[in-house]
Amino acid sequence: MTLRQYIFTMLFATILCWISWVFVIINVDPFQTTYLGFVFFYMSFFLALLGTISLLTFLSYKLFASRDLPLFRYVQISFKQSVFITAFIIMFLYLRGGGFLNIWNALLLFVIFILVISFTISIKHKNSSTTNLEL
Repeated sequence: MTLRQYIFTMLFATILCWISWVFVIINVDPFQTTYLGFVFFYMSFFLALLGTISLLTFLSYKLFASRDLPLFRYVQISFKQSVFITAFIIMFLYLRGGGFLNIWNALLLFVIFILVISFTISIKHKNSSTTNLEL
């Protein structure tokens, strides 16, 4: 897949996810729905945010990056970071919607988010070279 195909596909899918999120907002009554309505709401919002943040972080890496990495590395990095950011936002909204969010939960969620991000940054990718062991 070329970079142009990736960006077009991601943009098209993100637009469809935003349309589906608006459709859920318009047609689902939160006071009368079952858990399925909330699942549709959070999943469509998660996917729409994921695509939007992924495209925006890739664009910012492409324009402002100081290192000369191949573009697929920027795609990998931006997608991984957007998954973490979107998961943080969705968890925050879910806790807020359920009435479970207070200052301690928010701080704990933020600390976990920072630890996960710093852990993924600190991991060095090892070569997956296999050694030939002869018997």
